[in-house]
Amino acid sequence: MSKKNNGKMNINEIMAIFIAYIQQEMEYTAMKIKERKEWEIDDPKEVLISEDSKPTFGESFSKEWL
Repeated sequence: MSKKNNGKMNINEIMAIFIAYIQQEMEYTAMKIKERKEWEIDDPKEVLISEDSKPTFGESFSKEWL
């Protein structure tokens, strides 16, 4: 990156840097979306909990909270 006019950057240089930055951000976002989709394929969307059974905890668990 060269500086011109006493340290001022040319508008074309600024735009080139900005475009390169946006392209990198788009590529990174696409990678994150792809990884998230791959991760979500293995995860169930819903968890079913039976209402018939009550949770049971041992007495040692209850003593830890006292």
